[in-house]
Amino acid sequence: MADPVTVEGLQLPGRPDEETPEPIDFDHADLQFHNVDHSGHSYEVRVYLNNPDANADTGRDEAQGYAGSFHIFGHGGCYGEEGHCDPQRRGKHTFDYRLPHPLLPMMKSVEVTGAVKRLRDEGAEQVSATLVPIRYESSAELAGEDVKDELTLDSVSLVTYETSVEASAAQAPEPAGSRAQA
Repeated sequence: MADPVTVEGLQLPGRPDEETPEPIDFDHADLQFHNVDHSGHSYEVRVYLNNPDANADTGRDEAQGYAGSFHIFGHGGCYGEEGHCDPQRRGKHTFDYRLPHPLLPMMKSVEVTGAVKRLRDEGAEQVSATLVPIRYESSAELAGEDVKDELTLDSVSLVTYETSVEASAAQAPEPAGSRAQA
């Protein structure tokens, strides 16, 4: 399978400042993977934070930096004529109402709120993400010899969503069963 990919320098948000009148902290964090190629094999990508040595044998536990995974259901190669699987060949036309080409690179996302808050609370200011692709063997058996075996993407972003602590407490849902029925 493809080699792991490590992305360095993802900036963590700071802790909320208790001195401010309305302290703000993030309540959700996602790692977003931009322009992921899915033209080859099907595989799982395991995401490890601050573990650049992670590989397919690394466990899926917090102590190893495991933060989650996403799956790519690959196209398995191209069986059409020359250029059939090239998304750029279609072009863009004003009155072309077809859906986008199915092989355009995709965006994937993994929710990492707990792992990011834990690392921040331990004092980290930046985090690295190691992406470990693990190919499904059934995918390898079905694909042709010319199918590329690598994880290809453009960039990784750490995105946080913030709400004020007071506003979030005021908008907290009531526990199930406590609401009166009309």
